[in-house]
Amino acid sequence: MHSQHPVKDEKTNDALGMHSDQDDTGRGSIVVHDGLSRSLAQGHLMMMAIGGVIGPGYSMGMGAGLSSTGPAGLLICFAVVGGLLWLVMQCLGELGSFIAVSGSFTHYTTRFVDPAVGFALGWNYFFLWAGIIMAEYNNLGLVLTYWDTAMPRWGWILIFWVVFMLFALLGVWAYGEAEFWLALFKVIAIAIFFICAILISTGVIGGQKVGFRYYHHPGAFADGVKGVFKIFVFAALQYSGTKMIGLTAGESRNPSRDIPKAVKSIIWRIVLIFLGGIFFLSITVPFNDPNLLGKTSKTASSPFVLAFSRVGATAGAHAVNAIILLSIFSAVNSAVYVGSRTLYGLAQEGAAPRILLHTMQNGSPIVALVVFHGIGFLSLLNLSSGAGMVYTWIISMTGVATFITWASICLCHLRVRKAMRLQQIPDSILPYRSGIWPWGTYLGLGVSLFFIFFQGWTSFAPWDLQAFFMNYIIVVVFMLLAAIWKVVKRTQWVRLETADLVSGRRTWMM
Repeated sequence: MHSQHPVKDEKTNDALGMHSDQDDTGRGSIVVHDGLSRSLAQGHLMMMAIGGVIGPGYSMGMGAGLSSTGPAGLLICFAVVGGLLWLVMQCLGELGSFIAVSGSFTHYTTRFVDPAVGFALGWNYFFLWAGIIMAEYNNLGLVLTYWDTAMPRWGWILIFWVVFMLFALLGVWAYGEAEFWLALFKVIAIAIFFICAILISTGVIGGQKVGFRYYHHPGAFADGVKGVFKIFVFAALQYSGTKMIGLTAGESRNPSRDIPKAVKSIIWRIVLIFLGGIFFLSITVPFNDPNLLGKTSKTASSPFVLAFSRVGATAGAHAVNAIILLSIFSAVNSAVYVGSRTLYGLAQEGAAPRILLHTMQNGSPIVALVVFHGIGFLSLLNLSSGAGMVYTWIISMTGVATFITWASICLCHLRVRKAMRLQQIPDSILPYRSGIWPWGTYLGLGVSLFFIFFQGWTSFAPWDLQAFFMNYIIVVVFMLLAAIWKVVKRTQWVRLETADLVSGRRTWMM
């Protein structure tokens, strides 16, 4: 299908399953009719990009990363994976602003690669967010253990589950507004922590100069190169929420304007929030602090809380823990939103039961919301297995799922560009052109594939069956899902000469 000409006929629009909307610029738009509300404005997407996953995973999980690899190792790991993320988001920004559909990269994979691969990727992304929702509820229990309460941990999880479920039913506009203000609050809180970390390190808070003592003793690395490789998947999990910008493209009022701006802010999130947070954390807490989250932990404290409690600033520790608790609302809010939309997108593609397509009047996919959010209850497994062991399994599996998703985004970028060339469509039609094309896309694909297959090499030397399953079970499941769907549905590799480059594009772009 050649798509260089505008679609002007209403019958043609109906045949493509499209209808015309007005965005916030007042211009008409052709959008895929998916039943979801388009209420996300530019400010919503911008703050989602900056603060989308600064929650208990960031504030609690950093303890697991610090204890596994040490301060220098943690910085190196997040810098490398952050660089890869920047490449991937450049690809996704170009795709999302060009073809704005619900389901984003899972839809692109089905449309431009192979429906079998799209099916496997959709479920892979669902598994990723299922792991995230379990991790966040696991972190919720850990945060609450800092205070002695009569309510057991599972009781708090039940209460929060009901609250989050009720809020999710308010619709995408409420989600966007909540994310905007909560993300802004979290960014301000992190900036305050940076200042406090400097005061702690210089002795203004606590009365004892710390400086860079912990880089010398206990040291900059906890387990050398092996320790760094162990947490690449952890870093991928912490960065994983950034891709929600692409997933929400179909619910943006003006994706050709909003998504590029959100993508451009990613570099600041990587440098300031993650690398800055790790640096200031590493000068206040040593990696061998027994209260950090590790594999054998039944309970643990946030390293941001430990930074204050170690110098006797108990008021600051309580304040930070309260801020972390508040950030849980944003983290779970984001996970429920993205996970439910992933299920909804799978149902649209025929890869999940159609009952998941049922929506409320405000556009909220009610069935998908309930089904996905119910997975959060699996976090209660930590009551018997230990919070550290549950968290280790979650980050291993979801981190690998993140690398698979990143590889698919880069592959889709290559395929769409090739389809445009074969159909003689100039790249000048793109509302946002990635500055990394083409070598940055190839590099992003290659590095993602490297991490998929080699990040778990530590399980081979010496042989560790449990570690092997943690690192590679998602890869096996992905391949099996793709193979089964290809055999059952007899799918074909998409021919780029006739690939659909029309559906999902807005009229002012064509």
